[in-house]
Amino acid sequence: MVMKTDCPSAQLVRALAVLAVLAVLWVLVSACSKDSKDSNDNNDAGGTDADTDTDSDTDTDSDTDTDTDTDSDPDADAGADGGEDAGPWEAVPSHREERDGYIIVWLEGTPYEMGFQHGSLLHDEIEWGMTSSSYIDQIQLIVPVAALLGIDEVAANHSYPSIAEECQGMVDAAGDVGWTMELCLLVNFGDVLVEYLGDYLPVKGDSPALSPGCSQLVARGAATADGRIYHARILDWGDIDYLIEFPVIFVRQPDALSPHVTIGFPGNLSPYTGMSWHGLSIGSNESDPLDGDQHDLVGSSHVQMLGMLLAWADSLDAATSAVLASDHMTVEQFGMADGETQGAAAFEMTATAVGVREPVDDVLWLTNHFVAETTSGLDADPAGASSLLRFDRLTQLAAPDGVDTRYGEIDPEVLVEILRDRVNPYTFEESSIDDFDNDSSLATNGAVYQIVFSPEELVFWVAAGAIPVPQQPFVGFSVGELLGMDGAVMPEPAIIP
Repeated sequence: MVMKTDCPSAQLVRALAVLAVLAVLWVLVSACSKDSKDSNDNNDAGGTDADTDTDSDTDTDSDTDTDTDTDSDPDADAGADGGEDAGPWEAVPSHREERDGYIIVWLEGTPYEMGFQHGSLLHDEIEWGMTSSSYIDQIQLIVPVAALLGIDEVAANHSYPSIAEECQGMVDAAGDVGWTMELCLLVNFGDVLVEYLGDYLPVKGDSPALSPGCSQLVARGAATADGRIYHARILDWGDIDYLIEFPVIFVRQPDALSPHVTIGFPGNLSPYTGMSWHGLSIGSNESDPLDGDQHDLVGSSHVQMLGMLLAWADSLDAATSAVLASDHMTVEQFGMADGETQGAAAFEMTATAVGVREPVDDVLWLTNHFVAETTSGLDADPAGASSLLRFDRLTQLAAPDGVDTRYGEIDPEVLVEILRDRVNPYTFEESSIDDFDNDSSLATNGAVYQIVFSPEELVFWVAAGAIPVPQQPFVGFSVGELLGMDGAVMPEPAIIP
């Protein structure tokens, strides 16, 4: 049985673990992990509440908690208006392409088959990571520490069965270069690891060296220039060689489930961002717990759950039902947009409660602190200064009465301007275009990926691959085209420079 790190038995291993962890644990923070935490109380703007308490003593097995029981049998009638109904849809055969600086891999079949294809198609990149990446070096150092603390057992026991099967496929394809089952499971369990090993995090000034970052904005109806719904997100992390070097678009086509696209890196089975062919886009933002009661060692990893929702849920309603029915291990947020219904929601999740916020005046934004009535007291208090700063800047840019509002004119190109915004909302000073991570604006908080989704059209634009990420061109992709659908809508413009 695995015990929490504050139990007496855990004390016996801390002396052995702490030196290694202090040096390397920071690389395991789930994406969206950068923020100082020395600011004021939580902010209550940016959405209405539809809060729901959850029962932390519900079913704890990881293979049923998020099952939506929706009909996801693939046919060519994709969500929103991204493609024509052309009858039964056939998966695009597994292969690899490179476009405009992005690796695109098509995966199909069972979880094991998709994992084997992943390990085969990205074998060279995985080998580079195992031999040349300081990021992967540091992750490998944590594997024995996690085993010593029993965290590897938690990851093995509480990963979704499909994740374990997919990891096995990857290991069989890339094990010759050192990719192991333990490494695969830990890489795809990062949100749990950071909360349970947080006591070992190094300190920078008065704050942990890494704590949450990431920003999202959804706009629709009166807030947008054309009435469509759009979903933008900034994935903040750090200057991590492996992620910057190899941005990957995964076209995932699981048997009998919904095809979907995720944006990540080699070995990333549990996505932080993606969109399904139903027009459901999802992004995750990490948050900090108020105390140890807000996380536990039963239930599901949120980064894994996001991928399951893309495969299982055919609408925002189905995804909402799944989130509310699930047993949550950590403190996290999801931002979602539904191209078919123009629905949108922000989910604030802990092991004890889930708060749901909906758009106000057709806009909704989230950073890293909780603002829903039920959950606003369950995350770290005071909220992180960077989270509050980014939230307040989004208020200025997106609210109808914001001082620099773009309300009513928002479209993909305006969203790119917002993601590139370098203005401090309190001083109105603008950071240098070359600043990567100074905690002073939306664009200078350690961005690794920036993404704009148009869920109604099943298209999206991505900036990645070089620092500073916000200044890279936003390259457009069509989910319909990637899935070989007739009549697929193509991104317009193809590239936002």
